Parts: sequence; structure tokens; C-alpha cells
Amino acid sequence: MRGTKGTVESRRGRGRKQSVFLKYAVSYLVILFIPIIIGSNQYYKTERVLVDDAAELNLQILRMSQETVDRLFLEVSDVVSAISVDNDVLGQLQNTNSPPTPNQIYSYSLLRNSLNRYIFTNKYFFDIFLTFGNSGTVVTSKTTFDLSDDTIRIDGRPFGEWVDDVSQRSNQKQYYNVNEATIGSQTYKLIAYVSPLPNGFQGKVQGSIVVFIDQRDITGLFERLVVKNGGFAYIRDPHDRIIAATSPEEAQIRLPRTDELSGTFFQTVDGRSMLVSYSRSDQNGWTYIAALPSNEVLAKAEYMRRAIIVIALVTLVLGGIAALLFAYRNSKPISELMESVADFAKGERENGKRVNVYRILQNAVTDIIDHNRMLNRRMEQQLPMLQLSVLEKMLQGSYRTEEQIRAAMSQARIELRGDRCFAIAMAAYKEGIPYGDYSADPAVQEFVLRQIRARMEGADYVVCMNGSRADVIVTLGGDGADAERQREELRRRWEEQPDDAGTEADGMRLAVGVGRLEERLTGLHRSRDEARQALDYYVPGDPRRAIWYEDLPQDSGYYYYPLELELKLMNTVKSGDPDSLDSLLRLIQEENWNRRQLGAATKKQLLTEVHGTLRKLLEQVEFAKGNGELSDRLSGLDPAESEPGWEALEEALRAVCGQMDQGKKQKSNKKTAQAVLERVHARFADPNLSLASLAAEFKLSESFLSMLFKEHAGDNFSDYVEKLRMDQACVLLKETGKNVNDIALEVGYNSDKTFRRAFKRVMGVQPTSYRDSLKA
Repeated sequence: MRGTKGTVESRRGRGRKQSVFLKYAVSYLVILFIPIIIGSNQYYKTERVLVDDAAELNLQILRMSQETVDRLFLEVSDVVSAISVDNDVLGQLQNTNSPPTPNQIYSYSLLRNSLNRYIFTNKYFFDIFLTFGNSGTVVTSKTTFDLSDDTIRIDGRPFGEWVDDVSQRSNQKQYYNVNEATIGSQTYKLIAYVSPLPNGFQGKVQGSIVVFIDQRDITGLFERLVVKNGGFAYIRDPHDRIIAATSPEEAQIRLPRTDELSGTFFQTVDGRSMLVSYSRSDQNGWTYIAALPSNEVLAKAEYMRRAIIVIALVTLVLGGIAALLFAYRNSKPISELMESVADFAKGERENGKRVNVYRILQNAVTDIIDHNRMLNRRMEQQLPMLQLSVLEKMLQGSYRTEEQIRAAMSQARIELRGDRCFAIAMAAYKEGIPYGDYSADPAVQEFVLRQIRARMEGADYVVCMNGSRADVIVTLGGDGADAERQREELRRRWEEQPDDAGTEADGMRLAVGVGRLEERLTGLHRSRDEARQALDYYVPGDPRRAIWYEDLPQDSGYYYYPLELELKLMNTVKSGDPDSLDSLLRLIQEENWNRRQLGAATKKQLLTEVHGTLRKLLEQVEFAKGNGELSDRLSGLDPAESEPGWEALEEALRAVCGQMDQGKKQKSNKKTAQAVLERVHARFADPNLSLASLAAEFKLSESFLSMLFKEHAGDNFSDYVEKLRMDQACVLLKETGKNVNDIALEVGYNSDKTFRRAFKRVMGVQPTSYRDSLKA
């Protein structure tokens, strides 16, 4: 029974995997077919354009050939008209002498010369025959012979017989197709234009003008159309008689019944698909027809079709393989997740039915979304506090780089676009009570904010409010000169702006100090310190709207070393940060030695203050013990000597900072590391074991303990503890019959869900599957 049950569960697991895989595969294949369908549609449109272009090109060539032939036949008609009214020709019609007299022979010679001129001026004329019935004579451009002569035969008949036959048929001008004209030993295919003499005579025909045109010259006009294999062209008169053709046997094309003079269409001729182009002449009613095999005309379209089919097949094969690979790769984690959920829910029932894995996942995702929304609401509630913290750190100079400041501002949703900045310090007071505490009075805070909005209108700024005091951070864009111009414009506007009338009635006033412009946000703390110094110069009743730091008197009798600067100096030395220390020392020297005109006594007081700061540091870090050189240097320091004394203090502070930096970088004590490892092995089954609890137990910082543990254990703390717990869990799964929930609690997990996920991640299988594999 156990084996049967395992087989059923295994089949269900495979079914779930296949279902997920098929869903992904079908989706990818559908996406793959979309561009193929679009490409096929575009191909058919392109093929239609190519077919239309090819048909139009063939029709244009046919029309050009038709125009040439029409012009030729028009010239033939003009030549025949000119000959028919020639006096010499008309005179010969009355001649009945046979054989001819010498005068007649001379006249024939003149006629040959005239005929030669016509042939010479038209390259399409093969020859011109003049027949005179009364004398039985034929005059050509080359010779003169008797009508009964058999040397020239037309379609197997003597010329005289043939011309008599066609003359008897009609006394009108006609064109005839001569498939075989034998002249001497040569055979030709000709077109004959026969006109009676005299022209327009309605009685008995006395003679004829026969203009012969070589069919090769006519059919040569269609060479551009029929050079391809299987093509042909011919000219047909209104009586469906062939006038000229490219080959002796031409298939008859069934033209559509339409009034259009030209067009193209496809027709099957002798089992082949042909592209037929036709054009009717509006002069003589002849129809010019050209037929080309479709596969020759549409060679480009056929090539494109084959190329697209090959590309589509290759794309389909490669895309199908890629779709299956992507489906497998993307469905694998989902399948494993479903397998884990199914393993977790094994044996559970809901309303007597097996629990639906998808429903469990849906509920879990819903819980995650709800939890995420709740966290977002809490973060929105905490956002003002986060913004206040970031602004305070910026004003205190806690950030070292511009990138850190921008990242913190982005996280706190603080928008300051400019790079150059300065700080403004503000404090509210009531007339007569300048040093009162108004921090708990909301009306005072509202007054300060209202004044800030009025004064900073249009500027890019943020406010850090603290009771009745406020620090304003202002950023400016552009280069240095442009930023200074904007700052001066702000100053001018303040000078022209009156006080808030409502607040004056309540006796409220606002003291304002403005620091200097800084190039980068990293220098904002200096501008804030300058703004507060300027604010200290404010005296109640001062008419100035604001006190600007650059307006402070240069010969000040006070040194600059506020408590905040002293604390920052001490923290910087203890943290072992030499770069920040140099920056603070330059600030102290710049403010007291360069900007202020301090007397000797004032300088001595300053050096004594800094000396006292150094003493405090030594007591806190216990640095003076065993360091006689530094102690001697400090004991010999004379604060009265301002310049040498300051240099000695700088050197001493750097020495302390360097020693702290060196101590921070030293390797961790091996004994301490061993004790930590022993403690981890003893407590790894404790769910409350954490890096923070160990740091508190050994009185170390978490970062230092993490580095110490990684260095001596080879793994980070969480991976090392997880490995210990998994090893113990494997032992319990193998040697005991305890259920998974009990084992999870025994090895240090409060939740069997967390244990299952960890076991799957480390061992690759679920705990129950691992135990089953051991039994198998």
C-alpha cells in the first residue's frame, strides 16, 4: 500500500510539472507564431505588388512596340499614296507593249530608282513591288520581271498568281502574312501590304503596289518581352488573322470581352500559366498580344517566397527549441515551488477534499501583497521622520560623498535639483522675550513656516524644522556666477519684502542667518555652521531682514570652535577617518587664522580648548598608556605659541586618528574567534541565536563580529549556522522516526515552513523525500 501511494503521489507530481511546462510552452509558441503570421501577410502583399509591377512593365513594353509598328504602317500608307499618284507609275498602267520598248525599259529604271529611295529612308521596308496588268510587268527596287515568271514564289505560288488572287479578293488596301516567300534561293517570312492601282479606282484593277516588310524586324520589337523561355507574341487583325508572330505556331489567346484597349491577365495555355498582355491599336484595330510564363515573370516573387519559407521553417525550428528551453527553465522553479507546497500540504484536507496547491499559492501571494501594502503604509507614515534624519545628517556633514547624499535623498523622496547650495538658520522670538522657549507653541511653528514660504517663493529648498528654529537648505543651478546672481536676487527680494502684518501684532519676530554658497552638497555643513554664526550676531530690534555671513566683521574677538564642531572632531578621530579629520582641521584653521583677526589671548584660549579636546580623546581611547613620546609632546606644548602650538596639536590628533585606524584594521584575536565558534556550536539549535545576540554577548559590534567570524570560520555567520542545523536534521531524519515539525523545532527553527525551505535549498530535496530515499 505504501508503494502504491508513493507511486500515485509521484504521478501527481509529474502531472503538475507537465501542466506548468505545457502552459509556458504553449504561450511561447503562440508568441513565436505571431511574427510568422505577420510576416506571411506582408509577403502576400509584397508578392501582389511585384506581380502588378511586372504586369505593368510588360504592358508598357508592349505599348512601346505597338507605337513603333503603328508608325511604320502609317509610313507604309504614306509611301503607297505617294507612289499611286506618281505620273510615271500611272503612265505605265496604260502601257500594253510586251516585250517593253527601250523607252519603257528606261522608265522602269527610273521607277527602280524611286523605289530605292523609299527603301533607303525606311529600314523596315524589305522591298516594293509594282505590278502592271496591261503589260504583265513587275518592277521592284532591284529588278524588273514578267508576272508569269516563276522565280519569286509566295507561300508556294508564283508571285503573279498570288498577287492576282489577292487583288481579286478586294480592291482595298490589305495586309497579308506571308509565311514563306522564296526569292531566288532565299526564303523569308514577310508581311505584305497590297494596294490596288490606280488608287481609289472602283473598276477593274490594272495593277498593284506591294510593300514587303520582313517579319523579323517586326517581331524583333517584342524581343524584350519574349526572350525568356516559353514566351511568344503576335499581331492579330480585326478578322483574327495573324499579321506577324514570333514563331510559326502560336497558341491563340482568349482575350476578355471588354472595351478596354489594353490590359493584363493570367491564362493557362497548353497546361502552363501565362501572363498575357494585350493592347489594341486605335488606328487599324490590330491587337498586339504577348504571353510570358508566369514562373519567368514572377521569378523575384518566387525567390522571395522560397526564401521566406526557408526562413520561416528555420525560425520555427529554432524558435520552437528556444521556446521549449525557456518553458523548461521558467517552469522548473514554479514546479519545484508547487512540489514543495504539495509536500507541505500532504495529508491535509479541505471540506473532505485534497487541498488545491494553486489555492495555497494564491493565498500566500495575497498575504504577501497585503503585507507589502501594510509595510508601504507604515513607510509612508515614517517618511517625515526619515526625511528629517537625512536632512540633519546633511547639515551635520555625516555623508562623505555626493553619491551618498543623492542616494539618501532619493530614498527619502527629497527633491533638490541644483548642485550648489547654502544654508539658512532661522529662529522665532517675541519682542521683549528674545530667549524664550516656543518649541511647544504650534502658532510659532506656523509663523516660521509661513515666513519661509513667503521669503523662499520660487526657490528650490527644503526645511528642517526643530521647534521655533529652522534650518533651510537651498540649492541653485547653473555655474558659479549664475548661482551667485540667484543668491543676490534672493537677498534683494528679502530686503524689499515687508514683515507679515498679522504676526507683528502678536509681537513675533524672525531672526535669520545666511551661510556662504558651497560648490557641492558635501560642504553644506560648513554653510550651516556659518549661518548659525551669523544668527548669533542678531540683536533684537536689528532692522536687517537677514544677517549674511560674508557681512560679518573681519576683526572678530571671538574664536570659532563650537561644541558641535568639537564633538564631530572627537568622533572623527575615534572612528579613524584621516580624510574627514583633515577637512575639520582645515575648517578650524580657515575660520580662526585666516578669516578672523584673533588676538594672542584669544588664540591661546582656542589652543587650550583644542588641547583639552585631545586630552579627552586620550582618556576615552586609553591611548596615552605606553606612548611616552606623545605624552612628552603634549606636556611640552605651550598654548601661548599659536602657530607652533597649532601644528603640534594637528600632529597629535593625526597620530591618534592613525593609531585608531591601525587598530581597526588589525586581525581579530584568535582566542576571541575560537570562543565565538564554540558558542555557536553550543547554541546552534537555539532559535534566538543571531549575530546581534553574539555581538552583545561578546561586547563587539555586529560588523566587526561578522568580519571576525568570516575570517576564521570560512563562511558567513548565517550559512555556517544553517549548515550545522542541516547536518543535525539529516541525522535525525535518518536515525529517528520524529516528524518534520519536531525535527525543525529541535534544530533551531520556529516554523516547519522555514525549515522545509532551508532544507530544500541546501539539500536539493524536501525532508520527507530525503527520508524516503534513505528507506529505499
